[in-house]
Amino acid sequence: MQQKIVSPSIVIVGSMNLDHTFSTPRIPQPGETVQATRVTTSRGGKGGNAAIAARRAGGRVAMIGCLGDDDAGRHYRSHLQREGINTDGVVISQQIPTGAAFITVDDVGENTIVVHSGANACVGLSDIDASATAIATADLLLMQFEIPLEVVAQSADIARKFNVVVIINPSPWNDLFRESKIHVDIIIVNETEAMNLTQQSIEWLRENPLSVCDLFCCSAIVVTRGNRSTLIFQRGQMLQEVMPPTVVPRDTVGAGDAFAGAFAVKVAEGDSLLEAVAFANTAGALSTLVCGAQSAIPTRHEILARLMSKEIGTKE
Repeated sequence: MQQKIVSPSIVIVGSMNLDHTFSTPRIPQPGETVQATRVTTSRGGKGGNAAIAARRAGGRVAMIGCLGDDDAGRHYRSHLQREGINTDGVVISQQIPTGAAFITVDDVGENTIVVHSGANACVGLSDIDASATAIATADLLLMQFEIPLEVVAQSADIARKFNVVVIINPSPWNDLFRESKIHVDIIIVNETEAMNLTQQSIEWLRENPLSVCDLFCCSAIVVTRGNRSTLIFQRGQMLQEVMPPTVVPRDTVGAGDAFAGAFAVKVAEGDSLLEAVAFANTAGALSTLVCGAQSAIPTRHEILARLMSKEIGTKE
């Protein structure tokens, strides 16, 4: 049995944005203007969201990324520090502002997002070199795709040399990833990303579970599907499915990031993928109950309380 790690060290290499969220009765169609009922500004970005999620789930977290030399960047860095996240790897761009996202959320919690990379695009290979020790001494490295792909590749190479587990959530999707040969142990994708990654339908993946990981030379691929079962494709094993808790979502922004951060912690702690997905499903579901990407992210206590209140449905 794998030894459990208490409060594992998680490094996140990723994006940090200032989110501008517009609540509307429905998502506007092309050419349509819809009146917003509420406008909020909060902190987001896939990297920052996942870092908060991993920290609240019980990890010791270090963030690597880039912010602008502006009020948004300064407040964001202070916010991470208040959460107990190490920001030594967060660099400041003097020329480019902090990244921004413009989000529309409708009355049933669905959303559309437009992102401006801003300083996130300024993370460079030299910044990763400067944080190499943090990556090399971590238990797990988690990354997403709102930063340059070469930065993802270099970070993964460092992790591989020191046997650090690498999880990648390739979102937003980048076609170059499929042919990049970036080292990765576990990939987290939604259904659309899974089809982009494997060039196969979800039906084909379900019918050929023993072949799925061979398509991308990784140990496991986890496919999230909203309120339907999460699919676990693990090398040499049959398909496993884990149902998320049933909730009535208010805002789904950041739910995937909440899943990724919580999942990373449980994998680093030594849990099975089935256990890690059950925990992460619950984190993702609970994060949809409150508006705002980071304010909605649940704590470890809240996740465990929900898990204990209802048996998580699994099927093989």
